[in-house]
Amino acid sequence: MEYQSNYQPTYQAPPPPPKGKGLSIASMVLGILGVIPWGGVACAIVGLILGIVAKKQLQEQGAPYGMATAGIICSIVGLALSILIVSCTLCTLCSVANQIPWELTY
Repeated sequence: MEYQSNYQPTYQAPPPPPKGKGLSIASMVLGILGVIPWGGVACAIVGLILGIVAKKQLQEQGAPYGMATAGIICSIVGLALSILIVSCTLCTLCSVANQIPWELTY
């Protein structure tokens, strides 16, 4: 007996990634870059906003939102450290500036 099969395997495309996944990664990267003095404050604020938006999108889809939470935490820590670094730098510069004799005597 000879069996012939007309079976052809069907291939399906993998499901698309959740909508907020890219925003979560961007939030985490910007949060880490938030430690950089001066420009870090802006990076951390944008990272925080992206993390919050990503978390809301992922929660609506029922997808895991751990990376969005990590992005929010990294952004908050980056913002705090950046503000601390800038504040310490400004205080140091003001202290040094007070030590300089500004009057020139000839």
